Amino acid sequence: MKMKIEITYKHKNNDSIKVVELTPEQYYDPIDEGENYEEDSIPQYDQTIDYIRDFDSDVSTDVLEYSILKIHGSVESDKSIKTTYFGNGSDLIYSIDHAGWELIIQSIRVAENCTVITRMERANSDSDWININFNTGLNYDNKEAGNETWFSANAGDYIKQNIVID
Repeated sequence: MKMKIEITYKHKNNDSIKVVELTPEQYYDPIDEGENYEEDSIPQYDQTIDYIRDFDSDVSTDVLEYSILKIHGSVESDKSIKTTYFGNGSDLIYSIDHAGWELIIQSIRVAENCTVITRMERANSDSDWININFNTGLNYDNKEAGNETWFSANAGDYIKQNIVID
């Protein structure tokens, strides 16, 4: 069976659902001779919305309700990733792979310059959720990553300041 990559997405306040099909060449970074997309590939982008923008350049996380990325027809690459967009840089990502491994990432923007991110995973539906990390990023801006300061609740970090309203 040939690998099939499909992205379904829906705009807020619009009943129509859009579907985009991608080839492995469109979804993954180029592979070298002798490699295959099943075992040797790396996605071009981290977020599904970046693929959607290749087809719908006006789309943003503020206008989308959700997106679903599904990869079928492979063994090790089969997965589904659903992202629910809340607007203002907040979203919820749920991922499940071919073996049943699940991941939830919650990104909640709590202030103009502050985002809280929680990551949880479990091996399968019969196992318990494990909180991988709970981080708060100050001076966090989705457009210019790398300039933020991250605080980890797992490491006992504490911001030691109040977030005030201007």
